[in-house]
Formats: sequence, C-alpha cells, structure tokens
Amino acid sequence: MALIEVGADAPDIHATTGSGEDFRLSEHTGSSRVMLVFYPKDFTSGCTTQLINVQRSLADIRGAGVEPFGLSADDAESHKQFCDAYELEFELLVDDHKEAARAYGALKPDGGILRSVFVVGQDGKILFAQEGAPSWQEVSEAVRKVEDGVPLDA
Repeated sequence: MALIEVGADAPDIHATTGSGEDFRLSEHTGSSRVMLVFYPKDFTSGCTTQLINVQRSLADIRGAGVEPFGLSADDAESHKQFCDAYELEFELLVDDHKEAARAYGALKPDGGILRSVFVVGQDGKILFAQEGAPSWQEVSEAVRKVEDGVPLDA
C-alpha cells in the first residue's frame, strides 16, 4: 500500500490519546496544522529515537504552527508510560485497530505500522508524506515549498 499523496484530502482520525482524551483530526481543520508521526511500538529503540527527536524540535514545530501527534497500536497506558519515561510533551494516539495507519498508507503488508510522517494543513489537505523518520528541518522545508506552490521536485 502506498502512502497517501501530498495534496490529497487527509482522512479523518478518531482516536484516544495517551491521557485518555478523545481526539478527532477534523477538529483541527481551520485552526492548526497537524503532524502525524506513525511509529511501530512504544519503548523500542528506533521509535524512542524518533519521538525524542520530535520532542527536541517541539519548540520549532509548534513555532511553525504545527501540532505533532504520535500514533501506534499501543494502548493508552503504554503511551502514558512512554511519555512519562521520555518526558514527551505531545500526545500519542491509540491506533489499536490500525485504521489510521491503513487510511494513510502506513500499514505494512505484515500488519505492522510503517514508520512515516505526514503533515495536514489547516485546509485538511496533506502537505507532507514520507516514509521513515525525517528531521523537522526536512519536513518544514518540504511543507514550505508546498505552501509556496513550488513543485515538489524543485
């Protein structure tokens, strides 16, 4: 399955946060851009590194008007413990049935979650979609080009 493409309408996400709150992506439409960070599992080395890097860039991410959210299939208690252990100051969302991962093309053929990052604009369109764990600098540069109407291959 391929990642959802830049310019596409972002599928709505309805999930529970690690703090037990209800989350709907559509509630952010018109108010803020959202960065969705899909990762396989709490407390694994690659995922820990990926989310700590988001935390390290959090001031810059939020300063750019983007609110990050991590997503994995782990439960709310695991997310809470993970945030507490690594002092993550952004929400992790429970994608227990992997519906969000499937909708964004971030579901591997074996059923695991594909490490990937998406940015959804205030208009509900995908501004950035990339497999892996790109740095905030890479993400912000690509988003800036899309918002400025620069061709993606420029």
